[in-house]
Amino acid sequence: MKKILYTIATVLMIFAVACEKENTPKNWDENLIDLDVSFTDVSSQIGIANSYEFVNNTPELSYIEWDFGNGTTLRQESGIIIYTVDGTYQPKVTAVYGNRVNEKTFDEISVTAEELIMVSHVSTPGEAGEENLRQLKINADASTVFTESRWDFGSGTWVNSTTTDTVVRYLDAGTYTVKYEARVQEAILSAEATITIADGNIQKESVLFNNFDDSPAYPGSWLEANGDTKLFNDYNPGTNPYEFDGSNVLLMGKTGGWWTEGRYELSNGALNFSDEYTEVALRVYLEGSTVNIGGADYNFDMPENERLLKIGLTTIDSWDGRVEVEETISATDAWVDISFDFTDKDFSHGNINPSDIKYLWVMLSHGKGTHGVIYVDDIVLKKEYPGIKKP
Repeated sequence: MKKILYTIATVLMIFAVACEKENTPKNWDENLIDLDVSFTDVSSQIGIANSYEFVNNTPELSYIEWDFGNGTTLRQESGIIIYTVDGTYQPKVTAVYGNRVNEKTFDEISVTAEELIMVSHVSTPGEAGEENLRQLKINADASTVFTESRWDFGSGTWVNSTTTDTVVRYLDAGTYTVKYEARVQEAILSAEATITIADGNIQKESVLFNNFDDSPAYPGSWLEANGDTKLFNDYNPGTNPYEFDGSNVLLMGKTGGWWTEGRYELSNGALNFSDEYTEVALRVYLEGSTVNIGGADYNFDMPENERLLKIGLTTIDSWDGRVEVEETISATDAWVDISFDFTDKDFSHGNINPSDIKYLWVMLSHGKGTHGVIYVDDIVLKKEYPGIKKP
């Protein structure tokens, strides 16, 4: 009986040793597999320099990983990689079949990366709004097909776009990092370029709304309010005795109360402050002495904290729900340029449709019981040029 048990134990030991030899080779080279892989320059087919196709034809692998030598690795059978940075790279591939592993290293490749985002100056010097234009173009063959493409023009915001050739206006001075990402036949393309803008502060596009000398840009008429707003052109138009400083201007005089105001009513059309205009600018002159208008003296006694001017916008002829921007008149007896920015104003309340503004109001605060006269000239509507601001 003991002899039988000894025989069985011996057989089991021999079997275990055989299995161990099968699963754990003494020499690692005995466990290698033949890899059928390739790494080929396909720049001419893709249309972008330094494009390489990697292909695996080894059947039934359980794992494969490509290392392109530039910090990028991919766990996929085949595809295309595009090198965009100068350097020398040695790609390799690691594969597993069951418990068998192999690694293949390819020859080194030297990359001289072409400029993938080509930047050209296309500005028109001295022409308002045409400064700081840059053409951005991806350096590729016309036949190259891009998918899932997007741009960051330097503002820090990605914009999905199918275009690879575009013109961008930069509004502020500074350095911008432009980025482009896309897929090219499933290859991931990622490119950057630096744009330096020396001069910024692009002026807003302007439309002369009314200078009281010529026909207004938007037909309509000025209406009196509170009985104390005067228009030069409305009084003695033949001789125009209220011409001031060589121009016919809107005059507002006050003999007491809180506000002097006048409003312009568009006879047709509307002002669009939704996605067109953003500012109303004008020139004002506040008299610092007594002024005689139509036989009546207007004395000046306005304290500095009451020298306030407002621009209001409404859809209907009512102050109710009027959107207003207020600024301070800093000086007397001199023309002052003031701009009223409605960019961040809330038009959602009241009866106001920002794309359907029919009335523009000009309002001066005199303070109760004080007096003053103000002239207004060259009312201008402004809108920003589209472009990239510094983030």
